[in-house]
Amino acid sequence: MTSAPKQPKSCLTCRIRKKGGCDMQRPFCGQCVSRGLKCDGYERPMVFINTTTDGPPPRRQHRRQPREEQQSRQLESAQSLSLLAPGPGNDKSLAWSAYEETYFGQFWDAYLPHGRQLTSRVMGYTSGGWTNILPRLTRASPNVRKILLAFSLATAGQRWDKRQEKEEGLRYYSDSLRDTSAALADPKKASNYVALCLVTRLYSLYEVMYGHDDRNQPTQARNWQKHIHGELALLTSQPPEAYISDYPHQFFVDGRFHLTAGAITIRKRTVLSNPEWKTVPWRLIPKTPKDLLLDIFVEFPALLEDVDCMLTCTDPPEASRVRNDIARRCWQLETELLRWREEVEISDLEPPPVAYAPPSPPLGLIATTHILCVYWSMFIIIYSTLRVASRDATKLPARADPAIYCRRIAEVVSILLHPDAGVYGIHLANFPTAVALLYLNASARDGDAEPEEKCMILGALQRSANGRTAGRFITSTQKQDPSLDKPTPEDGEPSTPRAVARSWLGLR
Repeated sequence: MTSAPKQPKSCLTCRIRKKGGCDMQRPFCGQCVSRGLKCDGYERPMVFINTTTDGPPPRRQHRRQPREEQQSRQLESAQSLSLLAPGPGNDKSLAWSAYEETYFGQFWDAYLPHGRQLTSRVMGYTSGGWTNILPRLTRASPNVRKILLAFSLATAGQRWDKRQEKEEGLRYYSDSLRDTSAALADPKKASNYVALCLVTRLYSLYEVMYGHDDRNQPTQARNWQKHIHGELALLTSQPPEAYISDYPHQFFVDGRFHLTAGAITIRKRTVLSNPEWKTVPWRLIPKTPKDLLLDIFVEFPALLEDVDCMLTCTDPPEASRVRNDIARRCWQLETELLRWREEVEISDLEPPPVAYAPPSPPLGLIATTHILCVYWSMFIIIYSTLRVASRDATKLPARADPAIYCRRIAEVVSILLHPDAGVYGIHLANFPTAVALLYLNASARDGDAEPEEKCMILGALQRSANGRTAGRFITSTQKQDPSLDKPTPEDGEPSTPRAVARSWLGLR
């Protein structure tokens, strides 16, 4: 009569180390994670015995393991999770790879819509194709592995409400920041500029997701902005010719959206609007609908910077000239946007209002919702700017009403914040949602009820964990002065949302 094998009371690593207190968490116990040890899991290792059908079975041999072998095995089990150790060409064991890949797998399941890589068609409408090149760079760069593990641990910790994983993620994030600072100070280490840009991009995403500080809300937006500046500086340290093919091209074209969004936030022009940066990287690869829209999008930071110059200009003739030029550029941008909409022919892909959307939005719907929300947010900025530049806003045509486009964003933003859109959906929703809220806050009048569009957006931000994360980040950005250098008045009391919004839009 045989009996079932006993259930393990601890993981293999804790058993070898003869340490009690294993909490039996899966896939890896909390005790190993908190100590930075490689957890070997709970399954007993399989033992293979060589046999032959010829002759009698071999006699069982008993051999006592030398003490040195036992110590060596314990040492291997107690190795740190430091990702700097396994460099290129020095792969660790299969057990280590499984350990690492498990956390990375959990991250991708949580980050990507439906846990799947983006298809080439979807990549033509949204800025996420760079995630497909991460596995290649993860194998080649220890620091990419480190920040990705930080992200993975933090994501797992938030997903399952595990404090240890959150703390470990923060520790790896801090270690990665130090490694990047050292690499930037050493030209030999800074030779792989794409890997450095990738690390910096992951830093900004980490701040969006896990940088919230209840004690000082503007800190999150300031840290995010610093990483955006860093990535832009690294990216443009190379000539445009560096991005004409392969993964550097994909990385560059997907970076234009959030780099430009960061520049719009602080209303400062960037080199991305220079002609060579809008043409050279596409010498070999045709532009996608997303690329064509972002060619227009990159012009917005310079427009907003010139609005600020107009408002502070003390020379009336010069101020009048700049005012007329701003109005001309706004109408030109409107024409280019309308032409883009006709040329890309996505009218049949327009997202339905949330009430009519499928319970689980497919990847294509998420992508087209994003690109159209960006498109609508650009109209909000154009028509808000025209109200500043026009001497009589009442003479503007009826179509030049930003509230129309706030409504369209409000109707569909829940698609981007749906749990099946993943953490990725948060990054897609942040910019258009923030722009819509800025206008709605700026146009509100004291004593009036909140506009319906604002209530719809705030409701979407509260309905899901992704929405609440996006809401915290948007709140952080709107606690700021447009320069992001003056988050609050000197008395420490934050400005009202309406005051900040009116200041950002140039409504003095």
